Amino acid sequence: MTPVTTRFWWIRHAPVINPDRILYGQSDIAADLSDDSAFIALAEKLPDDAAWITTTLVRAQQTAEKIAKLKSLRIEINHHDTLREQFFGDWEGRSWDSIPAEEQAPYWADAVNNHPPNGESFSDISNRVAETVHGLLAAHRDGNIICVVHAGSIRAAIAMAAQSGPRAGLSFHVAPLSLTRIDAIEREEDIWWRIESVNIAPNTA
Repeated sequence: MTPVTTRFWWIRHAPVINPDRILYGQSDIAADLSDDSAFIALAEKLPDDAAWITTTLVRAQQTAEKIAKLKSLRIEINHHDTLREQFFGDWEGRSWDSIPAEEQAPYWADAVNNHPPNGESFSDISNRVAETVHGLLAAHRDGNIICVVHAGSIRAAIAMAAQSGPRAGLSFHVAPLSLTRIDAIEREEDIWWRIESVNIAPNTA
C-alpha cells in the first residue's frame, strides 16, 4: 500500500501587544500585525491548497486572516478552541514578577503535570491537542492543514509527533510567526509522524 502523507503547517500567531508582560494564556489580546515583510515571507512558504484552522482568540484569527489576504486566498477558517493556549487560571493577566515565589513553587515542582491555581497543566493541553490533531487528520487526510495557533499548542504537537511525552515539548522555543512542519505518514493502520522543521523564522530560506 502506498503511504498517504498529510502535512500540518503550524504557525504561531504574530507578537501580542503586551507592554506589561502579563501571562495571557487564553485571554483575548490583539496581535501586532505591523511586520509586513515577515508576513509576506511566511505567506510564500505556505501551500495555496489547504484547510485553515485557528482558535477563536483574536490574535490567532488576525494572523490567519492577514496571511490569507497576502496570498490572495478566499478561505474558510475553521475554529478549534481545543487548540487554544494553556489556561493559566488565576494567574492570567498577571506578570511572573507579581506572583509571589511561594505561590509559584508548587507549580514549578512539576510544570508538566501541575496546574496554576484554577488553571490547566501542560499535560492537559497536550491531551486536547493530540485528540484534535487526530480528528483533523481524519477529516483532511492526504492534504495540507494550516494551523495558526499558540506556542503551547505547537509544543504539544511536537511532543505528540516525537512520541516523547509532554515534558519534551516544553524544551522547544516557538517564536511569533514561526513555522513548524509536521507530517503524518499513514500506511494501512500505522501512522508515522515526521517532524520536518521547528520554529523556522519567516525570513529563513
